[in-house]
Amino acid sequence: MFIIDKPLHGNVRAQEFLDMAMMAAAFDQRVLMVFEGDGAYALLQHQQVESAGLKNMTPVLSALAIYDINDVLIERESMSSRAINEDQLLMPADVLPRCEIKNKMNAADHVFSF
Repeated sequence: MFIIDKPLHGNVRAQEFLDMAMMAAAFDQRVLMVFEGDGAYALLQHQQVESAGLKNMTPVLSALAIYDINDVLIERESMSSRAINEDQLLMPADVLPRCEIKNKMNAADHVFSF
């Protein structure tokens, strides 16, 4: 399980974190990507971060499916508190309440957080 709870754009460590998830998937590991907290903003479509001088991570996120990373979760409470609707998301994601995500976290063999 890879948890993103910080904004991705403009952070070189974000690229490294996503690379690590894709590398795990390339070695036949089941990868769950979880977006919560401010990390929920990463899944918004039509972001124009280049105008702020930041690196756009949207192409990397769009490539997750190529690596068979299809388990993308977003925390319902994070979406609600940030006024994000499902129709604004860049990619399909399962919207789950915090308690269900915590249950999945407890069942995961490894948990990585950015």
